[in-house]
Amino acid sequence: MSYCNRVSEVLYPLVFEHADSQAAGTHYSQYANLKDYHRAWFVIDVGNMVAGATLAAGIQQATNTSGGSVKAITDKTITQLTQAGGDAESLVCIELQTEELDVDGGFDCVRFYVTVANANVEYSAILYGVEPRFAPVPTTNWQEIVT
Repeated sequence: MSYCNRVSEVLYPLVFEHADSQAAGTHYSQYANLKDYHRAWFVIDVGNMVAGATLAAGIQQATNTSGGSVKAITDKTITQLTQAGGDAESLVCIELQTEELDVDGGFDCVRFYVTVANANVEYSAILYGVEPRFAPVPTTNWQEIVT
């Protein structure tokens, strides 16, 4: 089967947090504007969880990339992961269609947040723009694209 586009043209990493051990607290990404995408996909790769650790995550919307009028997006949070529940080494994602944003209220920007509690958790997180509205798609956030 032949395709006329590359995966790197369909999934573009808008904002990301590289793998690291994070202490308790809420960690926020930068805001990304979704005006040029039909969807977004938030992926979290959880590694080691210290005894007693928990991790929760979700996506918030705003009216601009400075965080104007930030608010939650209904049903765009993961079920809390726990070390005690055996959730270390998990891969989870949240899918978002741009029509789920409050577009009538001018909301077209999103960010992800990850809340770590009780003890350190190792994770990485990426928010992808999916299905671009216009070509060509950017390549600046990729270190290298091999086709």
